[in-house]
Amino acid sequence: MSDNRQKIIDENKRKCICEPCPSYTECMRAGSELLFCVTGKSPDCIFEKRGCICPTCPVRAILGLKKAYYCIKGAEQEQQ
Repeated sequence: MSDNRQKIIDENKRKCICEPCPSYTECMRAGSELLFCVTGKSPDCIFEKRGCICPTCPVRAILGLKKAYYCIKGAEQEQQ
């Protein structure tokens, strides 16, 4: 992992709002998975789309991201 990417992760993990998302699952919670917009989609968890709060996330605004459902579709750059 690049130093810059790790720095972004470290700086923004506390601001991440993935946990209250209706699509966030117990599987993701058990793996402490967060910040899908940077780290990419969940590698092991399967879930249903039950709503997405990515558009309201402060990390999305800080990083200038425009996509949603990162937990299933992957990081911003993966969706381009």
